[in-house]
Amino acid sequence: MIIRTSLATALLLAAGMAHAGGVQYHYAPVVSVEPRYQTHRTPVDREICWEEQGYERVREGSGSATPTIVGALIGGVVGNQFGSGSGRRAATAAGAAVGGTIGHDIGRSNRGSTHYHPVSRERCSVQRDWREEQVVSGYRVGYRHGGEVYYTHMRHHPGDSIRLRVTVTPAP
Repeated sequence: MIIRTSLATALLLAAGMAHAGGVQYHYAPVVSVEPRYQTHRTPVDREICWEEQGYERVREGSGSATPTIVGALIGGVVGNQFGSGSGRRAATAAGAAVGGTIGHDIGRSNRGSTHYHPVSRERCSVQRDWREEQVVSGYRVGYRHGGEVYYTHMRHHPGDSIRLRVTVTPAP
Protein backbone atom coordinates (compact mmCIF):
# COMPACT_ATOMS: atom_id res chain seq x y z
CA MET A 1 0.00 0.00 0.00
CA ILE A 2 2.83 2.40 0.82
CA ILE A 3 4.42 1.62 -2.55
CA ARG A 4 1.16 2.42 -4.40
CA THR A 5 0.76 5.71 -2.54
CA SER A 6 4.36 6.72 -3.28
CA LEU A 7 3.93 5.82 -6.93
CA ALA A 8 0.70 7.81 -7.21
CA THR A 9 2.32 10.81 -5.52
CA ALA A 10 5.29 10.65 -7.92
CA LEU A 11 2.98 10.52 -10.94
CA LEU A 12 0.98 13.52 -9.68
CA LEU A 13 4.19 15.52 -9.14
CA ALA A 14 5.47 14.63 -12.63
CA ALA A 15 2.16 15.60 -14.21
CA GLY A 16 2.18 18.88 -12.30
CA MET A 17 5.69 19.65 -13.57
CA ALA A 18 4.65 18.92 -17.15
CA HIS A 19 1.88 21.50 -16.78
CA ALA A 20 3.96 23.96 -14.77
CA GLY A 21 3.98 27.46 -16.18
CA GLY A 22 1.11 26.78 -18.56
CA VAL A 23 3.18 24.45 -20.83
CA GLN A 24 1.73 21.17 -22.10
CA TYR A 25 3.12 18.59 -24.48
CA HIS A 26 1.04 16.86 -27.16
CA TYR A 27 1.78 14.57 -30.07
CA ALA A 28 0.51 15.51 -33.52
CA PRO A 29 0.29 13.24 -36.57
CA VAL A 30 2.61 14.08 -39.46
CA VAL A 31 0.69 14.57 -42.73
CA SER A 32 3.57 15.42 -45.11
CA VAL A 33 7.38 15.33 -45.22
CA GLU A 34 9.29 17.06 -48.05
CA PRO A 35 13.08 16.80 -48.10
CA ARG A 36 14.98 20.03 -48.76
CA TYR A 37 18.18 19.73 -50.79
CA GLN A 38 21.37 21.73 -50.84
CA THR A 39 24.15 21.55 -53.44
CA HIS A 40 27.62 20.76 -52.10
CA ARG A 41 30.66 21.37 -54.33
CA THR A 42 33.82 19.38 -53.70
CA PRO A 43 37.13 20.06 -55.51
CA VAL A 44 38.58 17.11 -57.40
CA ASP A 45 42.17 17.48 -58.67
CA ARG A 46 43.38 15.25 -61.47
CA GLU A 47 46.63 15.02 -63.35
CA ILE A 48 46.47 15.31 -67.14
CA CYS A 49 49.47 14.17 -69.19
CA TRP A 50 50.20 14.44 -72.90
CA GLU A 51 53.02 13.80 -75.34
CA GLU A 52 54.74 16.92 -76.63
CA GLN A 53 56.93 16.86 -79.74
CA GLY A 54 60.13 18.89 -79.78
CA TYR A 55 63.69 18.88 -81.00
CA GLU A 56 66.94 18.12 -79.24
CA ARG A 57 70.26 19.61 -80.36
CA VAL A 58 72.95 16.97 -80.91
CA ARG A 59 76.56 17.83 -81.66
CA GLU A 60 78.44 15.32 -83.71
CA GLY A 61 82.21 15.13 -83.80
CA SER A 62 84.75 14.95 -81.05
CA GLY A 63 85.81 17.53 -78.55
CA SER A 64 89.34 16.14 -78.74
CA ALA A 65 92.42 18.00 -77.46
CA THR A 66 94.52 16.52 -80.32
CA PRO A 67 94.50 19.69 -82.50
CA THR A 68 95.77 21.77 -79.57
CA ILE A 69 98.57 19.28 -78.76
CA VAL A 70 99.64 18.90 -82.37
CA GLY A 71 99.61 22.69 -82.82
CA ALA A 72 101.78 23.15 -79.70
CA LEU A 73 104.28 20.52 -80.93
CA ILE A 74 104.56 22.06 -84.39
CA GLY A 75 104.83 25.57 -82.93
CA GLY A 76 107.53 24.38 -80.52
CA VAL A 77 109.57 22.79 -83.37
CA VAL A 78 109.30 25.93 -85.48
CA GLY A 79 110.22 28.18 -82.51
CA ASN A 80 113.20 25.96 -81.73
CA GLN A 81 114.66 26.86 -85.14
CA PHE A 82 115.24 30.46 -84.06
CA GLY A 83 117.74 31.88 -81.64
CA SER A 84 120.39 30.25 -79.55
CA GLY A 85 120.86 29.52 -75.85
CA SER A 86 118.21 30.99 -73.59
CA GLY A 87 116.69 32.81 -76.60
CA ARG A 88 116.09 29.47 -78.24
CA ARG A 89 114.21 28.23 -75.16
CA ALA A 90 112.06 31.37 -75.18
CA ALA A 91 111.39 31.03 -78.92
CA THR A 92 110.44 27.35 -78.43
CA ALA A 93 108.02 28.21 -75.60
CA ALA A 94 106.50 31.09 -77.59
CA GLY A 95 106.13 28.86 -80.69
CA ALA A 96 104.44 26.12 -78.60
CA ALA A 97 102.00 28.66 -77.09
CA VAL A 98 101.12 30.20 -80.47
CA GLY A 99 100.88 26.77 -82.14
CA GLY A 100 98.66 25.42 -79.34
CA THR A 101 96.31 28.39 -79.69
CA ILE A 102 96.11 28.01 -83.47
CA GLY A 103 95.53 24.25 -83.13
CA HIS A 104 92.78 24.84 -80.56
CA ASP A 105 90.98 27.29 -82.88
CA ILE A 106 91.22 24.91 -85.82
CA GLY A 107 89.94 22.01 -83.67
CA ARG A 108 87.00 24.09 -82.44
CA SER A 109 85.92 25.00 -85.96
CA ASN A 110 86.19 21.35 -87.07
CA ARG A 111 84.38 19.75 -84.13
CA GLY A 112 81.62 18.47 -86.30
CA SER A 113 78.15 19.67 -86.96
CA THR A 114 75.06 20.28 -84.90
CA HIS A 115 71.89 18.37 -85.75
CA TYR A 116 68.38 18.58 -84.38
CA HIS A 117 66.59 15.30 -83.76
CA PRO A 118 62.86 15.03 -83.04
CA VAL A 119 62.13 14.08 -79.43
CA SER A 120 58.87 13.17 -77.69
CA ARG A 121 58.47 14.29 -74.05
CA GLU A 122 55.68 13.69 -71.58
CA ARG A 123 54.25 16.86 -70.04
CA CYS A 124 51.75 16.91 -67.15
CA SER A 125 49.62 19.47 -65.35
CA VAL A 126 47.03 19.39 -62.58
CA GLN A 127 43.47 20.35 -63.46
CA ARG A 128 40.83 21.11 -60.82
CA ASP A 129 37.27 20.00 -61.48
CA TRP A 130 34.28 20.27 -59.18
CA ARG A 131 31.95 17.48 -58.18
CA GLU A 132 28.45 18.64 -57.31
CA GLU A 133 26.24 16.58 -55.06
CA GLN A 134 22.70 17.13 -53.81
CA VAL A 135 22.37 16.39 -50.08
CA VAL A 136 19.35 16.59 -47.80
CA SER A 137 19.67 19.68 -45.60
CA GLY A 138 16.39 19.24 -43.73
CA TYR A 139 12.69 18.52 -44.07
CA ARG A 140 9.54 20.61 -44.45
CA VAL A 141 7.09 18.84 -42.17
CA GLY A 142 3.31 19.24 -42.20
CA TYR A 143 1.40 18.15 -39.08
CA ARG A 144 -2.22 18.31 -37.95
CA HIS A 145 -3.17 19.91 -34.64
CA GLY A 146 -6.62 21.08 -33.55
CA GLY A 147 -8.10 20.47 -37.00
CA GLU A 148 -5.50 22.71 -38.70
CA VAL A 149 -2.38 21.79 -40.70
CA TYR A 150 0.85 23.56 -39.69
CA TYR A 151 4.30 23.45 -41.24
CA THR A 152 7.76 23.57 -39.72
CA HIS A 153 11.35 22.89 -40.78
CA MET A 154 13.24 20.04 -39.09
CA ARG A 155 16.80 18.78 -39.50
CA HIS A 156 15.83 15.11 -39.16
CA HIS A 157 12.97 13.05 -40.54
CA PRO A 158 10.22 13.21 -37.86
CA GLY A 159 8.59 9.82 -38.34
CA ASP A 160 4.80 9.41 -37.96
CA SER A 161 4.27 12.05 -35.25
CA ILE A 162 6.00 15.01 -33.68
CA ARG A 163 6.00 16.31 -30.15
CA LEU A 164 4.43 19.75 -29.69
CA ARG A 165 4.92 22.14 -26.84
CA VAL A 166 1.65 23.95 -26.26
CA THR A 167 1.75 27.06 -24.13
CA VAL A 168 -1.43 28.17 -22.44
CA THR A 169 -1.56 31.83 -21.46
CA PRO A 170 -4.61 33.80 -20.31
CA ALA A 171 -6.01 36.32 -22.76
CA PRO A 172 -5.92 39.95 -21.58
